[in-house]
Amino acid sequence: MKERILSALKVFLSLGFAFFLIYLFYQKLTPSDILDMKEAIINAHYPWLVLAVSFTVISQALRAIRWQSLLEATGHPAGFSNVFHAISINYLVNSVLPKAGEFARCGVLATHDGIPVQKSVGTVINERIIDLLSLFVVGMFAFIFEYKIFIKFYNEYLAASFQPIIDLLLAKPILSIIILAVAFLLSLFLLTKLLNNKNKAESKLGKFFQGFVDGILSIFKLEKPLQFIGLTVLIWICYFAMIVFAFKTLDQSSHLGYGAVLSLLFFGTFAFIATPGGIGAYPIIAGYLLAMYGLEIHLGNTFGWILWVGQTVSILILGLIAFVVLSRQKKLSTHIFEDGTENS
Repeated sequence: MKERILSALKVFLSLGFAFFLIYLFYQKLTPSDILDMKEAIINAHYPWLVLAVSFTVISQALRAIRWQSLLEATGHPAGFSNVFHAISINYLVNSVLPKAGEFARCGVLATHDGIPVQKSVGTVINERIIDLLSLFVVGMFAFIFEYKIFIKFYNEYLAASFQPIIDLLLAKPILSIIILAVAFLLSLFLLTKLLNNKNKAESKLGKFFQGFVDGILSIFKLEKPLQFIGLTVLIWICYFAMIVFAFKTLDQSSHLGYGAVLSLLFFGTFAFIATPGGIGAYPIIAGYLLAMYGLEIHLGNTFGWILWVGQTVSILILGLIAFVVLSRQKKLSTHIFEDGTENS
């Protein structure tokens, strides 16, 4: 009961923050700005939006294949269909309950493929680490190729949040280096111990922990590591292509180049950290960021809403399809078991 109350409170606060951001932004708009936004929405070229959103679906399919390789490395292979539907439910749940979707998708595979939750959770942690590293690489490209925009956007909108941490690190550089070095060596030591640990505990808690460890270590047991890297690169190429084609949705944003795509790909990701599903935050970041590329803020915001809505609709559709398919699959397997037609 307490956990449900805390979850509901977390959702309420997150959504409240999102709507507060939206309110603050729209308070600054003039009637002329609102009219421009309405006209832009009416005259938008939505076939380009459909094409853009299709790349998010492709990226999800690639994610499913990539996750399959991690699951297989734990000794628990799963079919593409169930893995794809599990990720669909992951995104759907995350749009309301941030981070809860990761556990939801692991629960799906536990129910339909018999994969221990602790092992699949370990593989999901691997995925999140890889995603974080990938985002860092994207950020490095944005920093190199869009240096002026990167620094300007950071100084105007992000420095207030991150600068105190940077100042603290710079104020005591030797201490910072020592802490980072100790953390790295400790992580390396623990990883070595885990890799060399051949004795699995027999208790339930021990087996649970060992399963979790197996999931974490799945990244080191991949049969085709180069394929895993290739899939990761393709996933982010899909994200890049999504924004490229989404820009063509509005006449006002169709001239924006790859530099703007790269910047939005990096900075826009933080919107999904700030609010559930990026609601409110993504259009606002798009508005202020694209203004630095010559697009009026309210039209950049309009673009952000159009792309966000397109993505959200696809998440809802795929998530609902996943629920229907998996529910029918579960009912069918239950009937087969009850009828005794399969007793292997």
